[in-house]
Amino acid sequence: MRAPVAADTVRRRMASTGREERGPGRAYLTGGAKAVLLGWRESTVHVDRDLDPEPPGVFEAIPRIRDALAVAAGPGA
Repeated sequence: MRAPVAADTVRRRMASTGREERGPGRAYLTGGAKAVLLGWRESTVHVDRDLDPEPPGVFEAIPRIRDALAVAAGPGA
């Protein structure tokens, strides 16, 4: 089981994902990750996000980033 994720790790994961993408798109954080960034919670177990549209390269990058930062993926990741 992975450790709880604080706001700084959520930000690092999203920045790392952005560097790996090879096209336009937006990422929307949902669930616990959003609550952590808004200061409603101290940490979360998963970083859930919705991508619109899905930028090329993002799904290949997510497992590498998740493992490098020891972050559990949310549904669909």
